[in-house]
Amino acid sequence: MSKKIYLLLLVQLCLFMNSVFAESTVVIIDEQVRVNGAVISLGQVAKISGDDEAANQKLRKLKIGDAPVPGSSFVLTKEVLNMRLAATGIDLASVTWLIPDRITVIGDSQVISAQTLIDRGINAIREQVGPNVQYDDLHIFYVGREQDVTVPVGNVILSTSLPYGIRYNAPTTVMIFISVDGQAVTKVGLRFKVNLYRQVAVAASQVNAREIFTEGNLRYERMDAGQIAAGFFTDKNKVLGLEARRAITPGTVITDSMVNKPVIVKRGNMVTLVAFVGNIQVIASGQAMQDGYEGQLIRIKNVITNKIVLGKVIDENKVQVLTYKSASAS
Repeated sequence: MSKKIYLLLLVQLCLFMNSVFAESTVVIIDEQVRVNGAVISLGQVAKISGDDEAANQKLRKLKIGDAPVPGSSFVLTKEVLNMRLAATGIDLASVTWLIPDRITVIGDSQVISAQTLIDRGINAIREQVGPNVQYDDLHIFYVGREQDVTVPVGNVILSTSLPYGIRYNAPTTVMIFISVDGQAVTKVGLRFKVNLYRQVAVAASQVNAREIFTEGNLRYERMDAGQIAAGFFTDKNKVLGLEARRAITPGTVITDSMVNKPVIVKRGNMVTLVAFVGNIQVIASGQAMQDGYEGQLIRIKNVITNKIVLGKVIDENKVQVLTYKSASAS
C-alpha cells in the first residue's frame, strides 16, 4: 500500500514540475562559456527557453557585465551574477534559474600572426614608394620584436599609414590599424629598415675645378640612396655641360652643390638688351657688368643711356631686361 502511495506522489511531483517548466522561462548556464564583444549579454552565456518568446528575447539582451579581453578569462560567481541580474530590474522569481556556483567566462578570440602584420607593413612601404622603383632596388627589413596580436572573432581589416613618411637613413614607422566587423580594435606600430638602391652619377675620372662635365668623366654606380648626400643625380644627362665648382676625385658622387651652370656671358662682353613695353620689343646694346650663366640675373650697362639695368641671361649674346635702375655707371 505504501509503495503505491509513493509512486502516486512521484507521478504527481513529475507532473507538477513539468507544468512549472512548461509555463515558466528556464535559464541554463554551463560552467564554462565563451563570449565575443566588449559586453556580456545573458544570451551569450545562457540557454533560454520558454513559451513566451518575447520574454526570452528580453532576457537574452540583458547586459550582465564587461567581457574579458579576447584570449583571456575570468570567473563569475553565482552570487555576483544574481546581483547583476537583480540590478537589471527583472523579476527573478518568474524565471527558473539553473546556474553553477562558478562560471568561467572566456573571451573568444582569433590571432593575427606577426608575419601577417609584417607583410602588411612591407606592402604599405612598397605602395608608398610607387611603381617607378624596381622591386629589387628596394630592400625592406623588419627591425622590431615579432609579436602576434589577439583580437575578437570576426572579419578583420588591416589599414596602414606612414606618419613620418619613408626614411632611408633611419627606421621607417608603419602604423597598422586593426578593425573587426567594422569596429576599431587596436593599432600596432612596426619599424622597418629601408634601403633604396639607385643608379647615381659619379665622377669616372679626375675632374678639375671649373672643368665642364662630359660623357667621358661621368659614369653610373649603384648605391644605397640613404648612405649618400642629398642632391645626387640619377640622370647624368642633367650633369652634362655643367661646370665643377671644385676638384672632384674619381668615384665621388656628383651632387647639385658641386656643380654650376657654366658662365656664358663674361664681364665686359657686349650683348644685346631685349625689353618689352606692352607688345613692343625694344632692342639696345649693352655691356655685361658681371659674369653670368644661363637664367642668371646680372647687371648690364645700357651703352646708349649709360644706365645700369638688371636682366636675365638668355644666351651668350642676349640678355632680357627685367627692371631699370637709376644708378649711373661708375
